[in-house]
Amino acid sequence: MAFWSEVRSIVRWLLRRPDPPPPPGTGDTIQAAEQHAARQRLLGQAQAERLRNSRWWSEPTQPNAYVPLTLGQRTGYQVRYDR
Repeated sequence: MAFWSEVRSIVRWLLRRPDPPPPPGTGDTIQAAEQHAARQRLLGQAQAERLRNSRWWSEPTQPNAYVPLTLGQRTGYQVRYDR
């Protein structure tokens, strides 16, 4: 396919013919598709904002079992020297 398009462009260049204009309504179709994509991105941003404002990310999904802390964890692994 790419080969034939190259051949076509070379033949057009040799004959000095301009490319035909796009069919009518092509710009409207492209613009509508771009607007739809932008609208979807905005909706995605609105949903992300709504999720950021909710507390789903800060709440644990499962309760954690109690695990006692070691002495080092309780003291922050700091060593106290007596003088």
